[in-house]
Amino acid sequence: MEMCAYARDLAGRRREQPRDDIVTRLLQPGEAGEVLTAGEFEMFFVLLVVAGNETTRNAATGGMLAFFEHPGQWHRLVADPALIPTAAEEIIRWVSPANMLRRTAARDTVLGGQQIAEGDKVVLFYSSANRDEDVFDNPFAFDIGRDPNPHVGFGGGGPHFCLGRHLAALELRVLLETIAERMPDISLDGEVRRLRSNIINGIKEMPVRFDVLPSRHQN
Repeated sequence: MEMCAYARDLAGRRREQPRDDIVTRLLQPGEAGEVLTAGEFEMFFVLLVVAGNETTRNAATGGMLAFFEHPGQWHRLVADPALIPTAAEEIIRWVSPANMLRRTAARDTVLGGQQIAEGDKVVLFYSSANRDEDVFDNPFAFDIGRDPNPHVGFGGGGPHFCLGRHLAALELRVLLETIAERMPDISLDGEVRRLRSNIINGIKEMPVRFDVLPSRHQN
């Protein structure tokens, strides 16, 4: 509610004093002349804030837990930083920070031999899709060199494809590069507490220990 109230106040200020920013642009008519209602803007604002926070943050934490559980993969990454791009994609597949989402069928169709009628509610479980044995070789192995990696962590294409896909992958790559360079001996140092949620595959607490090395970019 506080976030919606902030969005409402921000929209009011931008309508009165437009700026060269994304909020002002979102409040302007689209190519078809359509304008977001106040409620639509507030929900879109919440979506942008939450989607860019919860998913990437929990992918990063879950990815480090995967490395702690598969130390050979961490040693492999530290020894060969060129694997960072594929490692980031594998983390998204392996962790699947969004547990599931529900959609409504727009028309009658058949999926995997299952009849789906227009208006039916369909639930996608990301962890299951990202371990589909018909799609992935050895899907239950955490492999940072996996390529190709056609995971559906960002929605799999179509109108619901994640707008922040490239930013999220970049954030993970930068994080992995920094940790591998500055904290190569990072390790788990206590019990992991998971978030109780139907929607988010998240971690509330994961204590770690490490020694910090100087950055190679420092003079």
